[in-house]
Amino acid sequence: MHPITSTLFVLLIATSAKGLLPTANDGNLNQNKVLACNIPACQNWYNKEGDPNLLLAKTLKPPCKISSTFPRTLTYGWSVDSGCDAAKQPNTCGLHQGAHGCYRHALEKTGPGAQSCYDPAGIWISDPWKGAGTLDAENPLGGPIQSIKHGIVDVIPYQQCCQTNPVQPQFCNLYFEKRPPGQCEGEVTA
Repeated sequence: MHPITSTLFVLLIATSAKGLLPTANDGNLNQNKVLACNIPACQNWYNKEGDPNLLLAKTLKPPCKISSTFPRTLTYGWSVDSGCDAAKQPNTCGLHQGAHGCYRHALEKTGPGAQSCYDPAGIWISDPWKGAGTLDAENPLGGPIQSIKHGIVDVIPYQQCCQTNPVQPQFCNLYFEKRPPGQCEGEVTA
């Protein structure tokens, strides 16, 4: 691993270990502490984020329908998202409950990317509450440093806004407003 990547990774782990980035899944924290830390962090993140349409303009729209066999790659360079791989069902898609499989795409090695998720019939999911993919301000496809950037600007805000216990829909919706699923292209035939 590259020295800078190692340093950033250690810093991220150390920050999490010190409780500065609590999540609802942390059994050592009580619910009030999680909410007290995450909700202001979520609101601060939301207030600093720009217009997601500027990032969406730099991404490719996914197909509205894919084969229900969920091929490993789609046209124009979409590839299976290892975090929601249809071939690993039912033990996948934890962050996209309701999706059967997801794909990722980025036009560049750094910067924004897109994630698109599909139901078992191969129909693109547009509702984040039903398993839709999201816009990534930093795509995770460009290597270890890019993956860390993605973790910091896309994953941690998701945890702060959406992984509260109980889930606070109004804060999770702030995340989905800044990291929308975008739109798909092509016809959906039933």
